[in-house]
Amino acid sequence: MMDVDQAERLRKLVNDKQSVIQNQQFVENNNSNRNIEHKARIIAISSGKGGVGKTNITVNLAIALSMQGQRVLIIDADLGMANVDVVLGTSSKYNLLKLLEDEINMEDVIVNGPCGVKYLSGGSGIEQLANLGYNDLDKVMRKLNMCEDIADIILLDTGAGIGNNVLNFLRAADEVILVTTPEPTAMTDAYAIMKAYSNYPNCDTVKLIVNRVYEASEVFSVFSKLSKTAAKFLNLTVIGFGEIYEDRNLVRAVKAQVPLILMYPNTVSVKGIKTIAKNIMSGEVEAQTKGLKGFVSKFMSFLR
Repeated sequence: MMDVDQAERLRKLVNDKQSVIQNQQFVENNNSNRNIEHKARIIAISSGKGGVGKTNITVNLAIALSMQGQRVLIIDADLGMANVDVVLGTSSKYNLLKLLEDEINMEDVIVNGPCGVKYLSGGSGIEQLANLGYNDLDKVMRKLNMCEDIADIILLDTGAGIGNNVLNFLRAADEVILVTTPEPTAMTDAYAIMKAYSNYPNCDTVKLIVNRVYEASEVFSVFSKLSKTAAKFLNLTVIGFGEIYEDRNLVRAVKAQVPLILMYPNTVSVKGIKTIAKNIMSGEVEAQTKGLKGFVSKFMSFLR
């Protein structure tokens, strides 16, 4: 088993190797050579209940996407139990409301994680955007829009359950990924969030990840039950997006605050994560990708 000192050395090694890449990737608007019409894909990752591995999947998936050449930003949108930075092995002093201060720029708020992945603590700051006056909101948005130039994919790690905030994040995102496990309670809660989500206009598709799998038959059973029930009663399409097998190494990685994909890159669970990343890259991009500006605008409209 890897001890704490070894984990610390691994974390430092990863961060040192990535420091040059991270500095190069964080570019200003005027220096960007990307197409001016570029809009980041906004993918919300959620679950019907807590404890199914949503945040760990988000972090490791972000790294897997980065390994495929994507610029990835994670926004911690869990208003109650934000802990993406813990899994990443980083720390964040500010959330996005700090951008109200003139001397604070995106470089001060965004944290550089391993493998070029970037992290922004959203927290309650996202919800509070709706309460800002025009000038303050304009100031935050002008700075926040820089994220469009440093990210191809933005992963929103939402809270769990069917609260209004969670549903608003899902409704505003371009794509929705739900995480469940084969446990009956997790499946019941996954269906509950599908039902709540399907009540809104144009909310007719979700992608499903089955986590903590022991046998392949479990994946077929979970997907079959949820997809057939959702199609029959909710008019909702459920797309099977991948499975991740149970892995005791995950606990060790979490304790060491090193993402699983870096600490144990050859495990079967990491293979599942990489397959999901490939599914994201090979899948058809939503025709109406709104980008970060469109996401924030739509999210705020739900709060008014």
